[in-house]
Amino acid sequence: MLSQAKFTPACSRLNKRAYFIFCLCLFFVVPPLNAQICRKGITPQTIALKNFDFSTPTVALDVLTGLKWDRCVYGQTWENSTCTGSPIKLTWKEALSVGANNNKRLPNIKELNTILDLQCAIPPVNLKIFPNTPASTENGLWSSTPYILEDTSITNAWYIDLGFGITTYRAVTTKNFVRFINKE
Repeated sequence: MLSQAKFTPACSRLNKRAYFIFCLCLFFVVPPLNAQICRKGITPQTIALKNFDFSTPTVALDVLTGLKWDRCVYGQTWENSTCTGSPIKLTWKEALSVGANNNKRLPNIKELNTILDLQCAIPPVNLKIFPNTPASTENGLWSSTPYILEDTSITNAWYIDLGFGITTYRAVTTKNFVRFINKE
């Protein structure tokens, strides 16, 4: 029969010290679970800072496409050179309406794909351009592009997953995050 070790105060202190050192090593060696993952060189598509003009701090002007992107996701505010606050998820129809009422619009799916940085995941965007973008494999950014099947009713719309940048569709009644384009 195996005997069980009895912990003495000295042994207990040693175990606590070893556990503390182990946790300290994990803190410095393993990246945080909510940290963005980027692997440079795995894909040619990357989004470069040099392609954006930040003359208006809250807007990222893509000089290649001429699109003026909100740097913050809807619900966040620009403060101290970053996006703060909690993003608000909207249904597709709510997003279309909110944009129209604020001189903004939802990007179509092709436009939305132009801001992806596929060398990065969770979220798949350049966080220097779009800081504090939510990282989520369950939610994404709505596009204005409807997903239409054989009938002409719009029950689904295209969006981009904020985990890995996958373009897919979902019911227009579900809620997603929104990044608007300025109309002017």
